Amino acid sequence: MFILLIIAIIIGGIVAGLTGIGFLFWVVSIFVFICGLPGALINWFIQDKIDYAQDRADYRETMRQIHEDIREDEREMRKQIRHEEYLDHLDRIENKRSQSIYNIDARSIHYYNHSEPRQRDSKGRFISKK
Repeated sequence: MFILLIIAIIIGGIVAGLTGIGFLFWVVSIFVFICGLPGALINWFIQDKIDYAQDRADYRETMRQIHEDIREDEREMRKQIRHEEYLDHLDRIENKRSQSIYNIDARSIHYYNHSEPRQRDSKGRFISKK
């Protein structure tokens, strides 16, 4: 729009300079500006549409990148949590192993997590707990 105004003033100045009539400056400048106005408005509208479409595409790309970064962070965090849970599980297994109690009777060695061995009958079979 501003460029159209400058072009109209230049053309009006050229016409007024060539003819020597100062009034023609205003007539030609206004005529060129009014005739060029629809073209300038259409061009402005199209450029805004192109800019808007480009801005939307840039926005979508930015949002896609942000969501991809968030998903990558979540994957990394889930991987870290699984690793910590695995290490906790190994610690629990190690604690259970270190808490095992060895009970020795006349026939064999039994590993229990409690202090007393199971009762046996006279033939050496285990007596069920009722």
